[in-house]
Amino acid sequence: MPVIYSLSIFVFLIAVLAALRSRLVYELSGTSLLLFGSTRPGITLYSIFFLPGTIIHELSHWVVAEILQVRTGEITIFPDIEAKNQTQRLGSVATERSDPLRGFLIGLAPFVTGLGILVVLGKLLADGWGGNFPLWQLGLIIYGIIVVGNSMMISKEDRRTWPIIIILLLLIIIIVYRLGYLPSPGIISSLTSVLQILNLILGVTAGLNLVMIGGSYGIRRLIEKLTKRRIV
Repeated sequence: MPVIYSLSIFVFLIAVLAALRSRLVYELSGTSLLLFGSTRPGITLYSIFFLPGTIIHELSHWVVAEILQVRTGEITIFPDIEAKNQTQRLGSVATERSDPLRGFLIGLAPFVTGLGILVVLGKLLADGWGGNFPLWQLGLIIYGIIVVGNSMMISKEDRRTWPIIIILLLLIIIIVYRLGYLPSPGIISSLTSVLQILNLILGVTAGLNLVMIGGSYGIRRLIEKLTKRRIV
């Protein structure tokens, strides 16, 4: 079925984006380590570059938590560079423990918000690519796609309630299917169209990430040759 095919590509692209994001952090951290003897400057540069996306990410958590009446606390938009294994989590929103469903919705919020923004930016990019927008506007759109596409990824902490919810959703789907309640062809067709649009935008985002990683890799390799040191 086309919808299954489109959904499979969607899941694959999300996994690719998550991997590319990790690689970009590695390249910037490695270059920083070679130049300054510390990963701090690289992580700081990464944090500043992706600051708008981090703000959107954390505000999405906060807004949904407030809507669901889950108490929130401190909001941070920069990583704790001193802490270990925190280099890829740029910010956080403190929330009280809640039931699995609300925890799931709060954790999912940045991903849904990010997809919505990417759809808008993708349409703007398509409209402006033929010369309808000046170059600086196209540059801002491309920057927005890179920032949002990387910042909408869901952290391990945000996924803590997912196993329970996924099991429940699978059970509901199986029960509905066994009872013979299937979506209408119109709904399936609409879902397929939305997934195809998202896949195109995610593919563009992955391509832009590859360009950034390629540039970062080239700089790192050049520095390694000049300094006679290597990142292992």
